Amino acid sequence: MRKLLAGAALAALIAPACASARDHAYVDRAPAANVKTEAPSDFKISFGATGATDYVWRGVSQSDEKPAVFATVSVGYKGFYAGVGTENVRFAGISQEYDLWGGYVADLGPVKVDAGVVRYGYVNAPVKIDTLEGKLAVTGNVGKLGLKVAGYYTGNYFGSHHNALYGEVGASYPLTDKLTASATLGRQHIDVLPDYTTWNAGLGYTVMKGATIAVRYHDTDATHIGKKARGRVVGSFTIAF
Repeated sequence: MRKLLAGAALAALIAPACASARDHAYVDRAPAANVKTEAPSDFKISFGATGATDYVWRGVSQSDEKPAVFATVSVGYKGFYAGVGTENVRFAGISQEYDLWGGYVADLGPVKVDAGVVRYGYVNAPVKIDTLEGKLAVTGNVGKLGLKVAGYYTGNYFGSHHNALYGEVGASYPLTDKLTASATLGRQHIDVLPDYTTWNAGLGYTVMKGATIAVRYHDTDATHIGKKARGRVVGSFTIAF
């Protein structure tokens, strides 16, 4: 029975939706679990809210290609950070996701190293699919060009009891004081299931301090997942303070 439920949980995530923590410069999903990769010197608390035309995570729609709303609260102190976020989803009879994250950013001069964990939870899920991922990311700059390499690992991918590893590289570049271009390339590996590649690129425009609009194109080669992993354009508006 345990294997049956695990299989059902995995199928619920992979087939229709495939089920973060992201640095704000490399957002490829609305920022439910975004963590700024910086090392604040003093205590800092921040809030964020985002409305998006779709909730895309690692190239796959989590809201059945419908609009989504995200809310986050995060705190930081001398490199340590923690936060919580929630957003609506639409798959396997589940309508709400919540995320918890925490970690430490080491400022090593030319680069910053971010080590942390992210927990994805689901309200009223028919089977247990909550997942804990470990995260390691390195960010730095070459002139104005921002660069990032990151990896995420779990030993129990959404209730399947299988290992999974996600790796990505990203870059961002300010075109003007308010307009920034960015792109990300990622690869998702899951034991006993097909690997797939995802990528996205887009523009973010700062309307005013703390308010940003963005347009991104997402795509994957995950033909086994279906239409929710096909190419799409996502628009979003974020307020952070």
